Amino acid sequence: MRLRATHVLLALCACAAACRTTTSTSPTSTPNAVVTRTEAVRAWEVWSESRCLGSVVRYEDPTDRARAFYAVRNTAQQDLGVVDLEGRAWRYQPHEHDPAWLGTGTVQQGVARILGIEGTCTLTEVPVERLSRESTPSPAH
Repeated sequence: MRLRATHVLLALCACAAACRTTTSTSPTSTPNAVVTRTEAVRAWEVWSESRCLGSVVRYEDPTDRARAFYAVRNTAQQDLGVVDLEGRAWRYQPHEHDPAWLGTGTVQQGVARILGIEGTCTLTEVPVERLSRESTPSPAH
């Protein structure tokens, strides 16, 4: 009887060891994602009717200046959207994965679309240090 119990115990251990399952996943939306580091190189404040309504910062890849984009922010320095080098304006949407395409034109037109400015706006260049992410103070804890 003791020999039979040992055999049953060994059989159970073998079955438990053979039942391992390994699962690995990767995001399907970014199969060829490439990390690109950029740095802030120029900055502007956005003015309309004597009011500052936001800002724009141009970011470039330091190894390839042809890879760049314009980040559009509100006055609280929150990113609202981007304008790419083709002039396409994209606005981030709450609770949505993809930004909404607003149109194509100049950077100034894209900024106006993203900030919801009716009419014209003026971009006034400011020192990049004033608006770059590296110099934006973090909130006190």
